[in-house]
Amino acid sequence: MPPARARQRLSVLGLVAGVVVVVPPLAASAHRYDWAEALQFMVLALVAPGLVVAGAPWEPLGLGPVAEKLAAARQRHHERARTVAVAVPALACIVAWRTPSAVNALRAGGWLLALEALSLGIAGAALWLECIGSGVLVPRGPRPQRIAVAAISMWTIWVLAYLSAMSGAGWYRSYVHVPGHGLSMAIDQQAASGVMWALASGCFVPLIFWDLVQWLRAEEDADHELHRVVREERRRALPPARPADQP
Repeated sequence: MPPARARQRLSVLGLVAGVVVVVPPLAASAHRYDWAEALQFMVLALVAPGLVVAGAPWEPLGLGPVAEKLAAARQRHHERARTVAVAVPALACIVAWRTPSAVNALRAGGWLLALEALSLGIAGAALWLECIGSGVLVPRGPRPQRIAVAAISMWTIWVLAYLSAMSGAGWYRSYVHVPGHGLSMAIDQQAASGVMWALASGCFVPLIFWDLVQWLRAEEDADHELHRVVREERRRALPPARPADQP
């Protein structure tokens, strides 16, 4: 299978995952249980956008010229402040949709779910574009910067999961748990936190380690090349050796 076609299948998988979590039966479960809503949230915010960005579907969608212009603009403006200006609002959007007020409002149904899916998809894609390559769109910063963005994003999700799990009175009060019927409040909250921890780790930990290994390898290669150049310069500076029989 050609690599380009394999990448395009990642994008299709991401779109399918995004659709699956906003239609029954998972969408119905998200109105009853926190763990299902957490799964829906994580797929919309990280999993689906990450797969779409990794698949780089710009050419099949007819967005090749737009992607090339955006790539050129990102190369001209690769300052660290640009990454911060993209990553911070994206993370703020992701956090906002997991706050109690937002989750409680989503349980009422209606158009808010479509708004959540659209805004999380855009925010998630913007965040991933600062971490991984997507065809002509390459990450704006060097690998240490990408590691920082991925780590901060992962820790942010972990903090949200921790706050939910440690809330004794119920972090999302709109979920009603009847004793003896279905999951208890404590189990539901802990399951939701586990979903968020697992998916955030699965998305970012491999990426962080990959970038770290590649960065260290590049540093070692640079040191090796520098040492080689120094040895060559020293060798050139030495006078040529004379035969032993010459005075």
